[in-house]
Amino acid sequence: MQYVALALLPVILAVGVVHLIIEGVIWVVEWFRSRRERRIARIEAELDRTQAQMRATILQLAEQLGADAHEARKALIHEAFMSSGQVPPKQP
Repeated sequence: MQYVALALLPVILAVGVVHLIIEGVIWVVEWFRSRRERRIARIEAELDRTQAQMRATILQLAEQLGADAHEARKALIHEAFMSSGQVPPKQP
């Protein structure tokens, strides 16, 4: 019986080493996966910030364009009255 235990000892050690190697590989794969997920989350957060900044810039530019268009319309109306020689009506 002792000889059987001694004969099985290398097999048991080999199984233990293989088990440790498999656990190590699983740990490395999980580490890479979590690293990748953190990188993706960081990139998505940066995209969200950039999108919010761009949205704010677009709204600001639209507001400026609206104000410029209003001033241009007022100038055109004023020039139309000036060229026709009429007095513009009083505005309420």
